[in-house]
Parts: sequence; structure tokens; C-alpha cells
Amino acid sequence: MTAFHLAVQMALLMLVGFMSGKLKIVDDKFAPSLAGFIYNIIFPCVVFRSMLRDFDLSKISDMSLLVIISTLTMGLMALFGIGINMLFKKNDNLSRIMIMNLMFTNFTYMAFPVMEALYGDTGNLFIVAYTTPVRVLFYIVTPILFIVGRSSESDRCDSKIMGKTVLQALMSPPVLAVPIGFIIYYTKIPLPESFLKAVDSLASAATPMGMALCGVTLAGIPLSKMFTDKRVFFISLLRLIAAPLIVTVIFFIITRQISLDPIVVKVSVIYCALPAAAASAVIAMRAKADEIKAAQCVLITTLLSVLTLPVWVLVTDRLF
Repeated sequence: MTAFHLAVQMALLMLVGFMSGKLKIVDDKFAPSLAGFIYNIIFPCVVFRSMLRDFDLSKISDMSLLVIISTLTMGLMALFGIGINMLFKKNDNLSRIMIMNLMFTNFTYMAFPVMEALYGDTGNLFIVAYTTPVRVLFYIVTPILFIVGRSSESDRCDSKIMGKTVLQALMSPPVLAVPIGFIIYYTKIPLPESFLKAVDSLASAATPMGMALCGVTLAGIPLSKMFTDKRVFFISLLRLIAAPLIVTVIFFIITRQISLDPIVVKVSVIYCALPAAAASAVIAMRAKADEIKAAQCVLITTLLSVLTLPVWVLVTDRLF
């Protein structure tokens, strides 16, 4: 039921943005401005907050393993997405949105309540560890993914311009928040409680604003075309079925050879069964890379996850 309630909440947040766009409560300049605010203000707060979490040292070995699993899984999903694009000979913005959606799920809003509901405090602790590299790499990899991809589309690729653009992405506020957060965490620099609460409040707005932005973006297309794009549905099936299936098969083989904490395995699989991140639409809009299709992927994966996520919970309980 947790997955159902979360999906409904996210759909309602998206509906708020959708109706605001349809009723002209916001104008055409609102979405790009909101995307800029989320990317430059909200995302750094999300990263910064995640860097300052305290960890239970008694679980450090399992948490370290989850960091490794998370990083390897993102690499595997990237290769899977590249392979699919090569198979179908696709090299457009939607093909890069697919890679982004395969690598990164809804790690800000759905991951934590789902894991806590399923596996209690241990699940909550483990998903903190699992999503640590996810948060770091999301803000580094996704802008570069679109920059490099767009350059590969052009016959005349200026390496200096591409290098400058990549450098700008690496110097963006969400990426700079990573080393700043690490420095403050390891040096234990005391920060005012009021400052930390302000950061926490801004970070908590990431998903509501992201989903509302998706809704505003979707308001630009007719309702009759909202669910008709076959490639968007294909990407959604890859996200919700193929990705967790690949990870499940790998862990099924591994756990027959070595012993792993069942919750470590379940958290790793269930994370891969979550819908696309609302933040992906923000990244697509910032990159001017078919944000409508990105928002459609968020909408459809969120709605379909109500059906698919409970199935994966059942599968992992039976197998592990």
C-alpha cells in the first residue's frame, strides 16, 4: 500500500502543475525559471543534506557493500541503455533520457518511505548508503550525458566548446555541493541549527517542485497524446521490469555462491524497481532535451509502479 499511496501523492502533485499550466495560472516562462531554481538552489540543498547524515558504524560493512553495488548497478544500467540504443540505432534526446532513467530512479521521494515500510530502520539505513553515490553521480553524469550526446549528433564537433560545456556542468551548484558537504562532514564544522533547518526545508521541496514542473510541462501537449508514445512506454517497461529483472538474476546467481544479508539484496532490487526520478525532467529542461518526453516517462513509470512494485517485493521475498 505504501507504493500505491506514494504514487497517488506524486500524481496529485503532477496534477497541480498540469492544471496550473492548462488554466494559464502560470505562463510559458514559468517552467524554465522553476527548473533553474530547482537545479541551482534546491538540488544543492538535497546533496548537502545527504552529505551530513550520521551513519550507524555497526552496519558499516553492509553499507560499504551497498555503495559498491549501487555504483556497479549504475554502470551496468548505463551499458544496458547504450546497448539498447545501438540495437535500435537511436541517438536522440529520448535515447539519452532512457539511459538517465535506467541509471537513476526516484531516489528522493519514493525510495526512503518504501524501504522503511518494507524493512524498518535497517531498510532506511541501507537506502541511505545505496543512494549516496546515486545522489553524487546524478548531478555529475546527467548534464554531461546530454552534452556529449548532442555533440555526437553533430558532424562538426568542436572539442574546445564541448570541453568548456562539460567543465561548466562539473562546476554547477549541485556538483560543487558534494565536496563542500564532504569537507563539512569530515571536519565536523559546526553549523547553526537555523541554517541546517533552512537547507532541510529547501531539500524537502525537491520532489513536490519536480513533480509540479512535470505537470506544467505536460500541460503543453493534448490529453489525447499523453499516453500514445510507444517509445515512452518501452522506456517505462525497461525501467520497471527489465532493470530489476537483470539485477534479480545477478543476485540470484551470486547468492547461490556466497552469503549476503537478504535486506542488502532486497534493497538493491527494489530500488531498481522504482519509477523514474522527477528530477530527470528538470535535467532535460535545463539541457533543452525534450523535457515533455522526460515528464511523460516520469508520469507513466509512476502510475505503472503501483502495479509492478508489489510484484517485485513478492519476488524478492520468495527468492531471497
